[in-house]
Amino acid sequence: MWFHKLFSLTLIAILLLFNSCNKTVKKFDNRLANKYINRGFSSNKIEKNGHSIFYWDNKKENSPVVVFIHGFGGDGKISWEKQAKDFNDDYRVIVPDLLWFGNSTSTKTPSLSMQIDAISTLLKELSVQNANLVGISYGGFISLGFAYKYPNRLNSVTIVDSPGSVITDEEIDSFCKSVGADNTVDAFVPENADEVKRLLNFSFHKPPKLPSFIREQTIGIYLSKYPKQQSLLLKDLPQNRDSLTGEYDVPTLILWGKEDKVFSIQNAKDLSSNLGAELTIFENAGHALPEEQHKAFNKRLKTFLND
Repeated sequence: MWFHKLFSLTLIAILLLFNSCNKTVKKFDNRLANKYINRGFSSNKIEKNGHSIFYWDNKKENSPVVVFIHGFGGDGKISWEKQAKDFNDDYRVIVPDLLWFGNSTSTKTPSLSMQIDAISTLLKELSVQNANLVGISYGGFISLGFAYKYPNRLNSVTIVDSPGSVITDEEIDSFCKSVGADNTVDAFVPENADEVKRLLNFSFHKPPKLPSFIREQTIGIYLSKYPKQQSLLLKDLPQNRDSLTGEYDVPTLILWGKEDKVFSIQNAKDLSSNLGAELTIFENAGHALPEEQHKAFNKRLKTFLND
């Protein structure tokens, strides 16, 4: 379920350039891709194990590797644009699209285990042995699952607004009721502009005020691009929570927005206790923490990675 963020807030300004166009979001997406290219990133795709994995890579092969894993919505480049920019000088930055998001797909049955397998496949193909994973929301479940399965292939894990095994079915039901959704699929796989607005409202502490026609255009680009497969991912996730438990021995940082409407601060504290992980809570930020407080977020993450 767990959508990271939808839009860079700079979209508001860009809208002024394209507000009469019926392809505003597509043009914005193209401009965003060009930002990555202008910063020295290249777009790439790996076809392996039934997966077609798209990713951005600055290919700084002699630098420490940080892999940013997005959440349940958007794609890699829009979710981590500010981090890709800020970490570009000192790190090899890899930003994949998860399976059935952005430009990544798979012939396999949608599941958390397939997402973990795709990240493993990508890092093996790139000969990355010591990665630092940073995963938000749904991407946090994937990062944590990877850490349990392949601890020797990681230097660290950073979990952002993602509760792992500590979330309960009752809490999930309570969240859905609080936002007026029938279930997690209804909440996170929107079918119209009004449902996109609802998703933005619970994802951001201060949601961007986007007109209806823009929200409508996000569907099929940043949201609900593969609705059938994404629905299966949401239905699969609860039964895999128990796999995110047990002995744990990877240096871990947990970062959380204090105003997160999806997962509670208590989830953050419980997860920190279970993993023996550092926890930092940010004021004036919701579920879209890396966007809403990107400077403080990047500073804290860099300190952790440097340590």
